[in-house]
Amino acid sequence: MKIKPSAQKQTPNRSYARKFCDGIVDFMKRYIPLLLLLVLLTGCATTQGQQEDRTEQVRSALLEVLMIASESIEANLHADFQLSQLLPPDSVDLLQQTQIPRLQEHLEIWKQQVLLSFRKATLELPELLVPYINNLTIEDPIAIMKESNSSASDLLVERYGQEIYEEIQNLLSLHLTESMQTWDFIRDRYSIWVEGMVLLGKPRLSDIDENPSFHLSLLFAQTFAEQLTKEEIYLRTTPDFQGTGSLYETLQQDTPL
Repeated sequence: MKIKPSAQKQTPNRSYARKFCDGIVDFMKRYIPLLLLLVLLTGCATTQGQQEDRTEQVRSALLEVLMIASESIEANLHADFQLSQLLPPDSVDLLQQTQIPRLQEHLEIWKQQVLLSFRKATLELPELLVPYINNLTIEDPIAIMKESNSSASDLLVERYGQEIYEEIQNLLSLHLTESMQTWDFIRDRYSIWVEGMVLLGKPRLSDIDENPSFHLSLLFAQTFAEQLTKEEIYLRTTPDFQGTGSLYETLQQDTPL
């Protein structure tokens, strides 16, 4: 014979289950909002940390691309320059004075000396740029990156253009010594010819530049800056076989933050 459990024995069990469920509900009401807030705060901190890491990554990449770009400029950057480009504007008429004995020969010698000086300066300048690149402050790397694919070069020239130009002037003054001696010789011979023509009743020819170093320094600086920009654009737009972590990947303007 089976004995049926009495109703009195079931009541304590139902009371305990009700209390247990009420306890769970009460716990959820009290602590679930706190847990959700904790998860939310943790997520915000993680996102902020990722943004800060991305910012520093871009900052380092912009400085690195400047270093590599300057070192990538070839020594023969100016090798194809013509005599008409190297001569100061008020001295270009020398090319027309074919009647002056051996003038064109000495002008060609002067050209080769200048190009050799440019080559030496091109090799030495990247090292002189290092302090300026290292001291370049980039307040908002992400914004600078998005300006253009030459934004790092543009910023360097904007901040330190005058200082870099003075470095170029000093550098070229060391290497243009021989060409300046040739230029003085050309001016001397040209002056003698001009005075001789005047004595013969011919119109006086225009004077030529006494010192072409200013023109040459400006020409060198402009050409170097233009090539620096081209090198940066190449590095930032050309896929790199290194893949992850390459400058190409890091400085992609559409990379999500």
